[in-house]
Amino acid sequence: MVRSETHSLGPELPATGEAVRNAVHFMDAVRCPGLTPGAPEIRRLTGDLPKRLAVFSYRCLMPSAWVVFLGGTGTGKSTLFNALCGKPLSEMGIERPKTGGPIVYSYQGSPIEQHFPFPSVQMKRHDLADFHPTPATGMPGRVLILEHDREDWSHLFIIDTPDLDSLEAENRQIAEDLYLLSDAVVFVTSQEKYADEVPYQFLRRIIEERKPYFLLLNKAEDRLTKEEVLVALQGRGISFAKDRVWLIPYAPADPFPWILEHPAFRDFVHSFSQALSTERIDPLRKTQHARRAEDLKIRVGRLLDLLEEENRAAGQWLNRLNALYEEASRDLFHEEKKRFMAESREHVQREVRRLFSKYDVLAKPRRFIREVFLTPFRFLGFYRERTRASHKASLQKVRQKIDLVPVQGAIEKFNRSVLEKLSPSDEGSPLFRELRRTRVVLNDGEIKERIWKEQSQLDAWLEEKFQKLSRGIGKHKKWGIYSTSALWGVLIICFEIVVGGGFSVLDAVLDSALAPFVTKGAVELFAYQEIQKTARQLAKRYQEGLLSTVRHQRNMYEQCLQSLLTSPKTLESLRALDAELADCQSQ
Repeated sequence: MVRSETHSLGPELPATGEAVRNAVHFMDAVRCPGLTPGAPEIRRLTGDLPKRLAVFSYRCLMPSAWVVFLGGTGTGKSTLFNALCGKPLSEMGIERPKTGGPIVYSYQGSPIEQHFPFPSVQMKRHDLADFHPTPATGMPGRVLILEHDREDWSHLFIIDTPDLDSLEAENRQIAEDLYLLSDAVVFVTSQEKYADEVPYQFLRRIIEERKPYFLLLNKAEDRLTKEEVLVALQGRGISFAKDRVWLIPYAPADPFPWILEHPAFRDFVHSFSQALSTERIDPLRKTQHARRAEDLKIRVGRLLDLLEEENRAAGQWLNRLNALYEEASRDLFHEEKKRFMAESREHVQREVRRLFSKYDVLAKPRRFIREVFLTPFRFLGFYRERTRASHKASLQKVRQKIDLVPVQGAIEKFNRSVLEKLSPSDEGSPLFRELRRTRVVLNDGEIKERIWKEQSQLDAWLEEKFQKLSRGIGKHKKWGIYSTSALWGVLIICFEIVVGGGFSVLDAVLDSALAPFVTKGAVELFAYQEIQKTARQLAKRYQEGLLSTVRHQRNMYEQCLQSLLTSPKTLESLRALDAELADCQSQ
């Protein structure tokens, strides 16, 4: 029989605020690149906090107290659970383990399933009146709820859990999870098990977390005394109050009725009922609520500190990335400059002489005849198209001279430096993995595509600059240095100088090549100055075009790092959560 009615006991604890409710979801947005030694702890905290926050929210809504039976394999935990509940609810015996899944002894109609914080766990409810007489073993991944109608325990959930040292990881995990829900613990051990490492460490944790506990040492020999047990545990660094420990002797073949009547067990039941009475349960729940809030605040505060360390390390990483980028840029300029040797300077001077040799003393009459002949075609638009086509062909010819090897080499060296000097040593860190993904590194095809794109923009700029300069040339000045044909020729030569790697010495080269053709007239000097100005702008734009590809690679690394950092919005949410948990402690 499955009941659906709800049961309400005492008042609910103060409701969780928006920050706590949202934290379960935004915790997935916490990131860290793995630049500091605290990175593994960040991953542990972000994996653990959502569960603890879900437990915290659930316990605020749950009016009953949770009492969890914990212990190692073969300690008789289920036997004592049955004895406390007064019924053989959980299977017991010699074979190990007997408890395959949690069994909850719950007052009928209690809303245990509502907002249960472990969504992967299935819950099945039964009324004891309709339940089969054979004790249950429970099933991994499922919580079996056995309902009762005892008013004296209507405010308690009593849970038998799988063994803490179970060979099944799922069983160990559910025991740990249910401990997070608990307000009090009944820790069951035995004479041969109480010094075992796993149960001992968990017992130590219970003491450190100030959880109310009852320590039952089962299967004790008659000669063993409580003092001996306390001395043995204190020798390992755990101090117990004497009235929190009970020794239950080894029971005969049918232990259930025998244990029920044993004085030590009856004394435990009396202490249990007093400590967890209806009158004392609300203060206990409030105390545990404040301690959960305190524990969460410590963990959230620690997470914030670790993330701040990662952010500082990320800033330092970016500074080192910038230094490598600057080094790569300088190397690229140096390589370009080396390509522009003395013979290149002589080639430029020859090209300028060849260009201006066209404009001899008979140039004006020839151009006059040519102008008369071409004027009708200009009106029809044919000549302009030819000129533009000629310009485009000139630019295309220069483009073919661009050498991609220096840029590709600079980026390859830059990438190698990043891996050697900026990659975390931990191969499991997110940044280590991301830096080695192909999407983070430009390949040769992408480099060429980006340079060609920059080149197209430079072509358009040079054409536009030529049009502006040529508009200022009068009809009677169509010869010498001030000819539009000569002007375009000079600009193309400037372009070739830049593309050939001579952008750092452009002024000197251009000056030595053009100076013999410049007269002292104001117009010619003005034209010469405009050409120099344009040439300098051209050199700067070409440099920027080359650098933009290296800078793009640098930016890809920065974006890679930024994608692994926790966003400011998430950090602000964590700070709000920290403040809200502080308020929960004081309520």
